[in-house]
Amino acid sequence: MNTIIYYTGLVIALLFILFSLDDLVFDFLYPIIVTKKQKQRLDISKLDDTPHSLLCVMIAAWHEDSVIEDMIENLLQTIHYPKTLFHLFIGIYPNDSATYKVVEKLEKKYSNVHMVMNSLPGPTNKAQNLNNIIEHIIKFENQHKIRFSTFIIHDAEDVIHPTSFKLINYLSYKHDAIQLPVFPLQPYPTIHTFFKFITSTTYADEFAENHYRSLPTRQASNAFVPSAGTGFAFSHRVLDKIGSSILFSEDNLTEDYSLSLRFKQLGIHTHFFIEGLQRVLNNGKVIVEYVATKELFPNTFHEAVKQKSRWIYGISFQTFSIIDIIKSKNLSLFSKYSLYKDWKAKFSNLFIVIGYILFLYIILSFFFNIPTIYPYHSFSWYLSILLTLFMIERQLTRAISLKNIYGWRSMIAGCFIPPIIPIRIVWGNIINFTATISAWKTYIFGMSKNRNKRPRWQKTEHSYISPQALKRYKRKLGDIILEKQLIDSDTLYHALKQSKNNAEPLGQTLKRLKIISEDDLCECLGEILGIQYLKITNDNLPKYFPQKNIYILEKYNVIPIISTKNHLVLASSEPISDKIITEISSCLKKKVDKIVLASPQDILQAIETLKKHSIQISNIKFGEYLLDHTIITIEQLIDALRVQKTYTKQLGEILMEMGVILKEDLEPLLKNYKLYQQSIRGNQTMALQEE
Repeated sequence: MNTIIYYTGLVIALLFILFSLDDLVFDFLYPIIVTKKQKQRLDISKLDDTPHSLLCVMIAAWHEDSVIEDMIENLLQTIHYPKTLFHLFIGIYPNDSATYKVVEKLEKKYSNVHMVMNSLPGPTNKAQNLNNIIEHIIKFENQHKIRFSTFIIHDAEDVIHPTSFKLINYLSYKHDAIQLPVFPLQPYPTIHTFFKFITSTTYADEFAENHYRSLPTRQASNAFVPSAGTGFAFSHRVLDKIGSSILFSEDNLTEDYSLSLRFKQLGIHTHFFIEGLQRVLNNGKVIVEYVATKELFPNTFHEAVKQKSRWIYGISFQTFSIIDIIKSKNLSLFSKYSLYKDWKAKFSNLFIVIGYILFLYIILSFFFNIPTIYPYHSFSWYLSILLTLFMIERQLTRAISLKNIYGWRSMIAGCFIPPIIPIRIVWGNIINFTATISAWKTYIFGMSKNRNKRPRWQKTEHSYISPQALKRYKRKLGDIILEKQLIDSDTLYHALKQSKNNAEPLGQTLKRLKIISEDDLCECLGEILGIQYLKITNDNLPKYFPQKNIYILEKYNVIPIISTKNHLVLASSEPISDKIITEISSCLKKKVDKIVLASPQDILQAIETLKKHSIQISNIKFGEYLLDHTIITIEQLIDALRVQKTYTKQLGEILMEMGVILKEDLEPLLKNYKLYQQSIRGNQTMALQEE
């Protein structure tokens, strides 16, 4: 009996070491290759240096009426990206009337929200829904003669970081597929919340470790980086290369993972990017907030098992054969190694519970007269010591990840209550064990009966974060100033302190202390207020402006930067009221369409320049021609003019790069523009003579 127990323990120890070695390899690689790569990371303050191109966001929805409205409203109110430069496409089903009513309401309210009705009754599955959305987007592009640069996938319950679209846009110029981190939302750790939310917090533990350490290591070693299913983006170049709108495998339960593997085999690498932005709290504490997608994950055992069972089955059973991966000539050694790590979950998740049983046996052996499984100084005893060190190393690795993402309290709650065998880690492993058993049952019994049938959407019930909690994720002026690296955190803290003591807005304090320039302050304020900023030069001024109307510009410190037959756009140093806008419109006999921000000094100089202008005939500018002919929007033109200040390309090329003009349409538009210029010369001459 003693011999059987000894060799059983020896085999278990050897298997544990075998399953643990690959984790150890990636843990040791992290500080070596990831730290080296981080020294070469992009400057987050440069995100606005490239044109903001057209983005499309795809959201597959089935029975999401309880969350989709809050999600869309929060996105549109907080995202720092021009509203006419991204469109939201929400895929719904004809037999989901509740979601239909909510999305219909949003579509009527916002011009960039679009309902995509599925041709099939729901639920199909997420892959089919997304394929249907892509097909609709291609038709939308052809109809409106535009080209989306990037396709972004999000879920109906996502809290999207305000900077994420700018970051994806910037990265998409270089990378064909992008994955931003996903971090589950969790309550502030207390004794009460520890047990109440123990299931959902296990997601936080696992995602923190995976997206803070594991995926950056894969990225740095050029291994396979899987899509997380949300916060994932791919460029239009991918569709061009594949030549089909049917991207997602509709017979796979993890269509996101399957797609990223397909990309990798085609030579399209998914770029994982994790970046933290500093925030200064009122107490002076500096925290790091990651540009990541956040959402609430299931908090019941049943829902967690159902969701993870789908993940395990789709990844470990459906997506690939380990033999095919080993034989593949399109994958690097590190890619094969990382895929092996994903594949072995269907075994290692089961084995962990055996380890807990073994641990319980060892504890009992101290109190009862039963055979010792690891005799002192035996070979298996040394293996058990090594395994203990492995376990401690893994817990410390997770602890570091939790501390960096969620803070000290979450680290202690997740990894040290109690030490050695933390409750949250044990509970997470029990969930994974049960989910793996369920996946094996599906593999052995479930799919054999329906081999030719498309798997249905195994949807998880969703909820959305409260409006009060959402406030903490809204970016403030100080956050934007830090993001643009205009000042450091210490300077901002002292400015916040003075602002509070003097009961004045932070912007006024920064301006009074001459900490940042007026231009930088206006640009940051514009981002917070959702008002575009433009650095004014003489090129932006109208060549002809009636001298009799100069007084209204001086009265309210505004300047026209776009003045056409159908449109008038003014620059102001601060937001102005509807009453003032009405007065200006009445004076200029033209409705003011939009206000942009500019520095007070630039506006004063511009007014003086207009005073000195002699009356002359001016040619309408190309951007104004496109605007008057409803080819582009005011917001798109302003953004192109903003970039043109530092970009070496012509306006038409910039608009084409943004996707609002197609390459094949640019030359005909330029020809028509020249003809239009000639036709209006006579009208302008008559107007000047009358004045």
